[in-house]
Amino acid sequence: MRILVAMLGGTISSSLSDGTVKLGAPSFVQDFLLEYSSENEYVFPEFDRYSSENATAEDYRKALKQIIDEASGSRYDGILITHGTDTCAFFAQLAYRVLSPLIIPFVITGSLRSPDVDPEEAGYNLLFAVNCLEKGKSGVAFRNFDRIPKLYRASHIVSPDINGIYTEYRDCSSLEIKDHSDFFSKERLPKILVIPAMPDPVIPEKGFDRVLICCNHSGTAPVALEPLVKEWTGKGIQCFMAPVPQKGEVYESRKRLTDAGAVELPGMPVEGAWCEVLLR
Repeated sequence: MRILVAMLGGTISSSLSDGTVKLGAPSFVQDFLLEYSSENEYVFPEFDRYSSENATAEDYRKALKQIIDEASGSRYDGILITHGTDTCAFFAQLAYRVLSPLIIPFVITGSLRSPDVDPEEAGYNLLFAVNCLEKGKSGVAFRNFDRIPKLYRASHIVSPDINGIYTEYRDCSSLEIKDHSDFFSKERLPKILVIPAMPDPVIPEKGFDRVLICCNHSGTAPVALEPLVKEWTGKGIQCFMAPVPQKGEVYESRKRLTDAGAVELPGMPVEGAWCEVLLR
C-alpha cells in the first residue's frame, strides 16, 4: 500500500521532559513505521503540528486542506493521521465530513502517553491503524476499556473520558457524503458561541456568528434562552441545538426553543454538531 502520513501533533509526537509532556518529537511515528511496517510505502509530507488542547478550527482547516491537496494530486491507498487525544473527536468528526468524498480510507490515531515513556502503546496503535487501512477501513483507532484495539466510527465518536477511552454516540444517524470544498475557500470561519449544558451559564453579548446550544441527555436546554434565541435569530445569527434524541417525548423547554428559532441537529453528538455548525 501507498500511505499518506499526516503527523499533526499530539502526545504521539511528544516527549517527556522534567515531568512535562512537550510537543516536538515527530520522528517516532516515521521511524516506527519504516522499521516495523516496511511492507508499505509511506509518504511523510511536512505538516504544521499543534497541541490538541490548543487546536482551533483554522488549524483543522489548514491540515485537512493539505491532506486533500496531497491526496488529490497523487495516488494513495490510505491516509494515516496522528492527532492528540483531547480534541481528536472534534477533528475526527470534521475529517469524516470533508475527507469522505476522496473515497480513500483514512484512520486517525495517537497515544495517551509519549512514546519515550510507553513506546508499546504508540506502536501498537500505529500498527492497528495501518492494519485497518490495509483492510480498507476508516475511523479512529484506540484501545477500549479492555485494552483491546478498536476502530471507532469517525461519524459517531465521542470525546474520551478521564482515562482516555473513547465511545460512540448510540443515537447517531448516517451522514450523507457531501462536497464541503467551500469550507476551504471561505475567507473567514464563523465564530461559534457554544453554550454548555449546565445550570445558569454565563453568556457573552457579542463576538459570535452562530450559536450551538448543548442539550442535556433528554434533549433539553434552559427555557431562559428563549428570548436570547429570538433576539439572535432576529439578527440573522443561526442557533442550533444538540444532542437531540431521535426518539421519545419532546419536552416543553425544547419545543419553546425550537419555536423561537433554534434548529435541532438530531442523530449526532455535540462533537458532530459543532462540525455541522462550522460547515453550514
